[in-house]
Amino acid sequence: ASPKVFSAGLDITEMCGKSAEHYAAFWKAVQEMWLKLFGSNMGSSPAGGCLMAMCCDYRIMADSPKYAIGLNETQLGIVAPFWFKDTMTHTVGSRVTEQSLQLGQMYPAPAALKFGLVDQLVPEDKVQSTAAAAMAQWLSVPDHARQITKSMIRKPIVDRLVKQREADIDNFVSFISKESIQKSLQAYMDRLKQKKQ
Repeated sequence: ASPKVFSAGLDITEMCGKSAEHYAAFWKAVQEMWLKLFGSNMGSSPAGGCLMAMCCDYRIMADSPKYAIGLNETQLGIVAPFWFKDTMTHTVGSRVTEQSLQLGQMYPAPAALKFGLVDQLVPEDKVQSTAAAAMAQWLSVPDHARQITKSMIRKPIVDRLVKQREADIDNFVSFISKESIQKSLQAYMDRLKQKKQ
């Protein structure tokens, strides 16, 4: 809904004050989005938005202090699931992932580039044209070879979630339903409302 934001992350309102059945359906939809993007045969921010960006083959970010990217779940009092961690480790390596997830860090554009969270920084008005040029370069490679190579690299990570989907949903529902987590999420949403006023 905002032309200046790729994604504001997962919808916290879907994780607060709802039923266990709702949480399970929501989490299954998030898993499905990740499986489709990360395992995609085509190239296709905070928290969920960062996850979506890490699923892409190439990430271009506006070089502006207005923007940041990262998995900030711990700042909300929640824990990024193993497949968020696996995706970030795949993208930036173990040490950066460990520090980032424990502290819930959001990185400005230069740091995101330095750590490999994004591949290229460009002026804000050049993001779309740069993305189109990058996509053309990726699409110029024979598709079957590129896709087999991508699958060879990403398949073990995809398979791990596929094998553990139901257990992951159960863990999410159990965790997100805890009164302490609900209080933390509600406090965060209240702070967001205050900022908007």
